[in-house]
Amino acid sequence: MNGTSSGEVVGTAGTQGSLEQSSVEAMANENGANVSTSMPNAEKAVTPREKFINYSLNPDNPNARGKAEAYEKGLGYTRENADGLISQVHNYVTSDNKPYEVSQSEYGTKFKFRIPVTGPNGKTKNVIAVYQIDSGQSVPRMITNYLEGR
Repeated sequence: MNGTSSGEVVGTAGTQGSLEQSSVEAMANENGANVSTSMPNAEKAVTPREKFINYSLNPDNPNARGKAEAYEKGLGYTRENADGLISQVHNYVTSDNKPYEVSQSEYGTKFKFRIPVTGPNGKTKNVIAVYQIDSGQSVPRMITNYLEGR
C-alpha cells in the first residue's frame, strides 16, 4: 500500500461472471462451523481503503457504532495510520486462508474471516472482515469489518 487517495482499493477487479450455483451451494454451510472451502477468487479480493477511512476508522460517522474508538483503543489504529491495518486484512484474505463462516443472502455469498491483526501499540486482536461475492459476479469485495470483542 502506498497510502494514496482515500478512494484507493487493494486488489483487482478481475473477470466478472457468475459463480456456478453448485459451487455457491457447496460453500454455504449450515451453522458456520467447520468451513473447509476457500473463498473463490480470493487472490482478486477487493479491500476498499475508503471502507476503513470513511467508515470504520471515522469517529464522526454515526453509522460506525464506536468502531473507530474500538480500533484506536484496541490496536492503536486511526485514519492517519490505517495502511497497516488494511494491509494485514487484505494479505490474510488473499493468502488462501479459509473463512470461519460462509452464508448466502439475497445479495450474494458472504465469507466471514477472523483475522489476527497486530497494531502499532503492539497488541494483537482479531478483526472480523466480511467479504461478499455479489450475485452474478465472481470477485469478492469487503463489505464490513470490526474489531472482535473490543
